[in-house]
Amino acid sequence: MFNTIVSGAFCGIDSYLVQVEVDVSQGLPCMEMVGCLSREAGEAKQRIRVALRNIGICLPPSRITINLSPADRYKSGTAFDLPSAIGLLVSMGLLEAEKTKNILFAGELGLGGELKRVKGILPIVRTAAGAGIAACIVPEENGTEAAVIEGIRVYGAVHISQVVKALRVGMEEAGLRRIRLTKTAEQDDESASGEEDFADISGQETVRRAAEIAAAGFHHMLLVGPPGGGKTMIARRLPSILPPLSPEESLEVSAIYSVCGRLEGGRILQKRPFVAPHHTATGASVIGGGRVPVPGAVSLAHRGVLFLDELPEFGRSVLDMLRQPLEERKVRIARTYGNIEYPADFIMVGAMNPCPCGYYPGRRCQCSQTQIQRYLSRISGPIRDRMDLCVGVPGVETEKLFCRKRGESSASIRRRIHRARRMQEKRFGSRLRFNGEMSIRETETYCALDKEAEKRLRQAAETFSISLRGCHKVLRTARSIADLAGEEDINVYHINEAVYYRLSAGAYWEKNI
Repeated sequence: MFNTIVSGAFCGIDSYLVQVEVDVSQGLPCMEMVGCLSREAGEAKQRIRVALRNIGICLPPSRITINLSPADRYKSGTAFDLPSAIGLLVSMGLLEAEKTKNILFAGELGLGGELKRVKGILPIVRTAAGAGIAACIVPEENGTEAAVIEGIRVYGAVHISQVVKALRVGMEEAGLRRIRLTKTAEQDDESASGEEDFADISGQETVRRAAEIAAAGFHHMLLVGPPGGGKTMIARRLPSILPPLSPEESLEVSAIYSVCGRLEGGRILQKRPFVAPHHTATGASVIGGGRVPVPGAVSLAHRGVLFLDELPEFGRSVLDMLRQPLEERKVRIARTYGNIEYPADFIMVGAMNPCPCGYYPGRRCQCSQTQIQRYLSRISGPIRDRMDLCVGVPGVETEKLFCRKRGESSASIRRRIHRARRMQEKRFGSRLRFNGEMSIRETETYCALDKEAEKRLRQAAETFSISLRGCHKVLRTARSIADLAGEEDINVYHINEAVYYRLSAGAYWEKNI
């Protein structure tokens, strides 16, 4: 007997429906799974056989064939255990085929029949809802993230016996719980926001201002200064002044974390992510990839902040891999079975010392000129050129340690950024989100200069050898500065400040390379 069960799979963060076709016929007793499967997906036949036996169902001595269609698309993961088992029970005549129609099944089977959490449920259920599927049955641990999607009924199960009973007598009669997203879950997630606040930072007004500009326009920023100057403190507090995630952005970011199996408690993300990989991270862990490709740190930081502390300690090849994501705001990974694209629209914040010991050019510096040159050359010119703001972070005076006056709070800064954000929404509509995302043509359209401002930019470009890309970044930064000031036109003062933050830390390279 032949039948089909609906399930789903994902490629990158995009998902598609999978038809799990099960056929039980006469022949040499065996169970085969086909359809371009990974090793863990192909091992489902052993898990299904033992799980069904442990709930009192023995497989017949027949030839069992399970095909996951479309067969030409590579499928990984363990989410096909449950739909394959249900399809097998239908083909054996133990369940009615009509009861499984218009329902999506996904879940991993334990050997005792329990249902375990799987990756990628959020994009799979979203695709199912878009295709008109009425309901889905998933592991209860995945229920909260699946219930975020509107237009589809979500049922969470802890054991396959629950699912079998529900398909025989009905969902409510079998006690299968329908999961609905409650406001409490969202509020709890919001209340879990970090306690880090810009008010904790004493002094460093110039760097705080640079962080405000970066947050207002989603600009990349490089911080250069001695140890203990507050570079890491400021970077870690950047998410506290960023605008909150919109509902669309929240689903987009949560889908990435769902594919990675990193949604804590199954709740979607309400605040912008902050990702800080260690400097020993490999290229695949930062960019994404692997034998079975997964999103890297740049994609986990999507719509948030990617913080690279001790930037020169990262491998030169790893840093150069960031060129494309910084420019295109996406990552493309090529494999023999197809190409995968991950989103990577983030603010990159790099922090580094000016020399190996960290104290150049002060008297405490013991580094030779050769050591300083070798250290600074680890950051290639193309990477520095992609930084919108390169800010020198001076050492903090000892008196600041005993200063009890707190700085401006994140809430106060965030209000100014919200006003700048509303100006960008009015300007761009739905095409763009932030000034940092403007293309060359959009930069020319929205960053028009008067004669004085244009003259100042020309002088800066010639004097400091600013590249064409650098000039466009100065214009985008100036646009964000003008938005923070509530002004529609960019004037010479905005250009001056943008040029200053572009070159503030550039002197270290000019003197030594």
